[in-house]
Amino acid sequence: MERITLSYSAIMCFLNNQIQFKKRYIAKVYDEPSSPALVVGKAMHKMIEERLKGQSFEIAIQSGLQEIENVADYEIDYGKTGSREKIIDQYQKLSTIVINELPTYDDILAIEDRVECELLIRNKKIPMKGYIDVVRDFGDTLEIIDWKSATSYSDEDTENWAYLIQSWIYVQLIEFKYKKPVSRMVFKEVKKTINRDGMPQIKDYVLDRHSIEEANDVIGRVVKAVSDYVDNPDATYFPNPRDMMNGAQSMHIVAQMEGISVRTVHTTERHKKFAPVNTVVAEDIASDDGSEIDLIKGKLVEFGIGVRIEKVIKSNTVDTYMFRPNRGVKMSKIATMGDDLSLALGSDAVRVIAPIYGTKTIGIEVPHEQSFPTFDGKASSHQIPIGVDTMNNVIYDDIAKMPHMLIGGQTGSGKSVFIRNIIQSLNNCEVDIIDMKGLDFDDLGKNIISEVGESLELIRHLVELMDNRYKNKRANAKRRVLIIDEYADLIMQTGKEIRTRIDGYKKDGEPKIKQYTYDTRNELETNLARILQKGRSANINVIIATQRPSADIVAPIIKANCPVKACLRVATAKNSEIILDEAGGERLLGKGDMLYLGSGMVKPVRVQCFSPIEKGGSK
Repeated sequence: MERITLSYSAIMCFLNNQIQFKKRYIAKVYDEPSSPALVVGKAMHKMIEERLKGQSFEIAIQSGLQEIENVADYEIDYGKTGSREKIIDQYQKLSTIVINELPTYDDILAIEDRVECELLIRNKKIPMKGYIDVVRDFGDTLEIIDWKSATSYSDEDTENWAYLIQSWIYVQLIEFKYKKPVSRMVFKEVKKTINRDGMPQIKDYVLDRHSIEEANDVIGRVVKAVSDYVDNPDATYFPNPRDMMNGAQSMHIVAQMEGISVRTVHTTERHKKFAPVNTVVAEDIASDDGSEIDLIKGKLVEFGIGVRIEKVIKSNTVDTYMFRPNRGVKMSKIATMGDDLSLALGSDAVRVIAPIYGTKTIGIEVPHEQSFPTFDGKASSHQIPIGVDTMNNVIYDDIAKMPHMLIGGQTGSGKSVFIRNIIQSLNNCEVDIIDMKGLDFDDLGKNIISEVGESLELIRHLVELMDNRYKNKRANAKRRVLIIDEYADLIMQTGKEIRTRIDGYKKDGEPKIKQYTYDTRNELETNLARILQKGRSANINVIIATQRPSADIVAPIIKANCPVKACLRVATAKNSEIILDEAGGERLLGKGDMLYLGSGMVKPVRVQCFSPIEKGGSK
């Protein structure tokens, strides 16, 4: 029997599910599909590897995307709601943040170091191997770094035995190869979900040599016991039904090995719906002539939801009814009741906020005839007047603090008025406008471009300007703002085209003309992505607006680098998700009614855009 070369992954697989170990490391069957999180994790790992090898930001991020492309759809378990687009979107968001947090090292000894040897563990020679992400050389000692994609950061007060076992094995392998002591091992945990509080995405979990050596005896015994077990040709391997990933499969494998066919049949029972304790009773309150509060209460009670009114706030666009729900009511149940409440009230689209963060209430926004707030001109330098929210707060944003903005809204949504107000407020900035219609902003006295070629040339110039400012360390240069309206029109007028160039000369001196294909869309998106990723530090901001917020128009890398978002009325929930990553834009009223996710905001707020600001009256 050929001896199995153990690794950290193999040992952890054995300890978790012996049948899965036998399938993977003895039978060498690899047919388990990867989860979307695992695919994103591998792409992040590849991106980090290439960046540490000295590749540029763009090449490193592209290598991660290529890693995702290399995984076929049948190799991914998407579940009920997953998709390749969501995987790419998550990777783009996460990689953009992480790549800017990556440390730089000038003492790297090895990257992706494969080590395989026999280690003497408790008087037994055991074949071991490992793939080490990074080895740093401090002269007398070494340091090992391993990158981890984590759902949450490790608890500092709890011993992480998985990390201890991995550290122990990697230290043995690296010291065997390089004949130098390892001073410590650093696990760099990259959280899969973006930290909305602005905290770094990467957190270090460090195990020094003393901590690892203290576990010598117990880990050595475990590794030797696993080796003894798998070296025994008569060993019996047991399934683990409680293994969350492969428990059910391991039971089926055992059944197949024994020649048994297993088919289980189960039934479910549903109990009658009941109203929660201490709820209001829907007697007369649901009558058609009741107040809006009564109608809302009555409709909620029909679904077994009891509430108590806390406050009503009237704003320019909606009346917000703030209710406190009874205990035991799921927010997800209330959140889906917009259409039912619209029917009960005979109203336009009702929007439900469940919960209103920072309170113990839910919000139900009932639209009424819109009124348009007027900007009073009180704003500091670089502040953009956005509008008035449903709590009657005036909302501003600071062009100097926000990186870039993405705006979506169909015809009649008020998008052009909103953009005009932004332009009018940028008195201290140099503003360039790409408007493929060329009609909406020609009275504002700004540099307006409506031709594709000139648009590409302007964006090339801004890339050169950005690089020049970086090179000359001009952090205080005059702010430059690029506004692209009708982005979908610009994208649709780009693409692959046939060009010619001189490719040498014939003997008679006549030039040789060669045709080649050039992709202007790729140039546009690549240069825009560069500005979006690095422009803020060079005092260059980009605002992109489109009537068609669809996945084929707004590339993931463009969306991921525009953290400030304004979604005016759009046609579908999918359009809203492209802009905001959540539905809601399809329930807006138009005419400047928007959901705005500004600098530092965790959730978007509903805002009514100001009426058109007069020229020269913005500050």
